[in-house]
Amino acid sequence: MNKNKKKSSSVKKSILEIVPIREHSEKGYYRMDDGSYMELLQIQSKDLINSSEDEVEFDCLKFAKLYRLYADDLKIICINFPCDYGSQKRFLEYKIKKTKNEIFKEHLTKKLNELIWLEKHNTTREYYYMLFAETEEEMEKNIRIIFSTLGNGRGGLIHKISSDKKREILFRIMNKCILTSS
Repeated sequence: MNKNKKKSSSVKKSILEIVPIREHSEKGYYRMDDGSYMELLQIQSKDLINSSEDEVEFDCLKFAKLYRLYADDLKIICINFPCDYGSQKRFLEYKIKKTKNEIFKEHLTKKLNELIWLEKHNTTREYYYMLFAETEEEMEKNIRIIFSTLGNGRGGLIHKISSDKKREILFRIMNKCILTSS
């Protein structure tokens, strides 16, 4: 009986033992408890069904080249986020208030209800790279390799994300059983 009590008391850990992140550096990277650095980059997803076969093959070759060139640790993260239709809902609410045509108002109300249903029941799947490096200079080198290989901008496959979005991603990783962060 005493052995069970000792085991249960040794299981309790502080948040610093569970979460390895210690601080946010000036360059925007996360410093881990072992002194290494971590960064998050978003992978731009594409519609593979409606893309041409050549475009899909070219993108696959870009990823293959990246995995040959990239030497440090890399983790792919996939997260489902609830869809946000806030701006569309506000626009429809504005139009419903302004219109005098009852048939049009009925149609807009139906569309608003559809958006409310979609917001509750639909999610968006997003993909991220979690990069690791021993120093900030190595991290910058790794990021240059990724951006030069995959490309950024309009046709690129990767882009940087804001610090708020990074916090939300980390929050979701640490709290897997939640639907939203608020």
